[in-house]
Amino acid sequence: MATAGGKSVVIGDVQNLNPINGKITGASAKSELVKSKLPNTILGKIWKLSDIDRDGMLDADEFALAMHLVNLKLEGHEVPSELPEHLVPPTKQAINGI
Repeated sequence: MATAGGKSVVIGDVQNLNPINGKITGASAKSELVKSKLPNTILGKIWKLSDIDRDGMLDADEFALAMHLVNLKLEGHEVPSELPEHLVPPTKQAINGI
């Protein structure tokens, strides 16, 4: 996961994407995620894994997770089919029953 320093950068990124009540829309997130040049199928998979509360928006933790998964894929790793427990942000663990 992102370090505290990295996370603060992600939170800054979220603020630049015009959040609504602390969350960014799918369109705003997409504008950032497509910069990775990953195929839309991979980005869709990353979105599904990152939108943990399934509200169609990403908060700072979910956006950090999405960016982490993008970076893993860019480093040559496969995107998991299910989100491993160790990648679930602490603020989302109750949603996942952890």
